Amino acid sequence: MDSARQTEWKDELLGEILKAVSSHPPLRPALIFKGARILNLHLGSQRQSLDIDANLRVEFQREIPDRRMQADWFEAQLTMAVRNHFEEQDPVRYELESVKVVQNPPTTPHPRGWDVLVARIKVTDQKLRGVRTLPTVELEIAAPEELGADAVCEVPMDGLTVQAYALHRIAGEKMRAFLTSLPAYRTKISSAQREVRAKDLHDLARILEAKPIHDEGFWKRAAHEFQLACKSRYVDCEGPDTFRQEWDTTRAIYESEAKLNAVPWGEVEKAITCILGFFEQHGAFPLSFPLEKTESERDSSTSKA
Repeated sequence: MDSARQTEWKDELLGEILKAVSSHPPLRPALIFKGARILNLHLGSQRQSLDIDANLRVEFQREIPDRRMQADWFEAQLTMAVRNHFEEQDPVRYELESVKVVQNPPTTPHPRGWDVLVARIKVTDQKLRGVRTLPTVELEIAAPEELGADAVCEVPMDGLTVQAYALHRIAGEKMRAFLTSLPAYRTKISSAQREVRAKDLHDLARILEAKPIHDEGFWKRAAHEFQLACKSRYVDCEGPDTFRQEWDTTRAIYESEAKLNAVPWGEVEKAITCILGFFEQHGAFPLSFPLEKTESERDSSTSKA
């Protein structure tokens, strides 16, 4: 299978897995879906997404706080959900081989409780019997975040509904997500540098096209969700200049990604400038969230005292 066909296959399979999870009653109250796949449902257009992104609900975290127990629970429920969904198809095309849910990082818990669970799903495909090894697909489950009152909604999908971020929450979170990939934040949390998330700027330009800036109600809600998202992960923002750290690097990364070419960089830059201007005008900046001590840091301080 060449890379283009592999990408198409994974995208199609992930759509089926999202249906499986969304139609399985035990999983619905546990997860809130987000990311490019949900954005496509909101906008009715495509940026190909080769994984599924979700957040844990706070209520589920309270009920099962232990990450290893969470992983075991999701492994069992996802296995049941995906297998049942595949077996209900006529004709049956996919067969589930395995579901493995792992912690990321795999051994040491995140000091701030932001561990991610990754479900790795392997299947066989009756249409591809001659292909020995098919790619594994992934569902990534992030730690809960603070949400506004109307941040979650039911999004229609092929006769089902998906519990997912509302479009204004996606806009606010993507603004935050971009900032978390920039050097200032990576330094603040003492984490490894990573490539700038240029794709978030592409998605924000798409949202602005669907929701022009004169839709003040929408963008005020987006600004509020941006503030809540930043608070959840201690992301500081002085204003537009914070977004433009190493802006030339951001542009180079954006223009190197062929899948983003549908929206030229010039349009993206105008869109981000427009959104930042609105946020600034309506008092979304500055934001400052000093890091709280982790449990191990508090224990260390106590022992030294």
